[in-house]
Amino acid sequence: MTAISPRVASDLALASYKIKGTIPKGYELKLKSETQQHFSFNLSKHIYKGTSGGFFWRQESGFALIGQGKSQQHANDHVIAIRGTNSLADALTDVTCHSTNSDTGTSVHTGFQSSFASLRPGLYAYLNQWEIRRQQGIIHCVGHSLGGALAALTADWIKAEFNKTVYLYSFGAPRVGKKDFANNTSARVDKMFRCVHGADPVPKVPVWPFHHAPLNGNEYLLSRAQGIDFNAHSMPAGPGYINTADHNDWDGLYRQAATSISQRVVLNYQNRIHTTYSSHWADKIAAALMTIMIDGGATAIVASLQAAGTTIGTVYDVMARTLVGIVKIADKLKEQVKGLLGHMLVFAGRGANVTIEFTEKFIRWVFSITIGRLNKAARQALKQNS
Repeated sequence: MTAISPRVASDLALASYKIKGTIPKGYELKLKSETQQHFSFNLSKHIYKGTSGGFFWRQESGFALIGQGKSQQHANDHVIAIRGTNSLADALTDVTCHSTNSDTGTSVHTGFQSSFASLRPGLYAYLNQWEIRRQQGIIHCVGHSLGGALAALTADWIKAEFNKTVYLYSFGAPRVGKKDFANNTSARVDKMFRCVHGADPVPKVPVWPFHHAPLNGNEYLLSRAQGIDFNAHSMPAGPGYINTADHNDWDGLYRQAATSISQRVVLNYQNRIHTTYSSHWADKIAAALMTIMIDGGATAIVASLQAAGTTIGTVYDVMARTLVGIVKIADKLKEQVKGLLGHMLVFAGRGANVTIEFTEKFIRWVFSITIGRLNKAARQALKQNS
């Protein structure tokens, strides 16, 4: 079974943005020749259940562009390209956001699950057709940004509901769920192609306890630019995922091990001035925080914070209280906490000269400004490039 190429996947992700309202009679999608070679679309059935040629289905909360394979290479395959919505931008970066159970019983972002629930009836009507149920091809789920998150939920659901072979392709997608979702969907979905730009802030939100899938797996780094730049999130502009993914096979793209929050990182306070406002340091700081929690004997607390329904704000309130307790255990742990807070202050743009206080109020403030700066960049990227 063959994956669609990076060029086709990115073309479909961009195509989902091209039809946002009423589709004019006779309108034709402007797709790359390679995409047209492999898949067909019948836009005349865009609000109704799919025909053999595919359809474009619209709901207030999002879009799903569905097509059927027509080449020998992709015979019996189907593609589902999903676009996210502006309304999810604020929900994604709100520290009061919480998780809920997905259709497969794992913890996912409430906003994503709500939007997916509005897509589900139309997707079910299409996939439940007898001729599609009996086909043995691949269901390719594609999305950029918030659409990538919805594509992930779609892929997970299709695998569980229909037991189809499912491949997932995402570009600049945020984290969808907590560790249980990342674990389960990594094992369930047959193949995942997660593509990011080095300076794109959106894949760094929501912050822990949300995780990327594949968990501890690989990602395709399509642009190695450093720092955090909201323009790096765009499909057509800046480096543009449509440009950086312009390859006919996945072997032609740079693949790397995704940064794991589980890796051991200890930050030295004296080195805080080397911190940069970048996605690299966002990951490193998160890993250092987890290292302290584990070294301080707070493993059970870490596990409890993965529970569905816990808001990000509540998570970091608990962590602030826990760190205050940890600094009382040993000088070594106190120095680790000081190093973490010093690096976070520089990352948040507050400089290296702020006096460190080991109080719950101060630590919660440091968490707030650090997460706030990252969320602000992600929000700006989402609203500019949606």
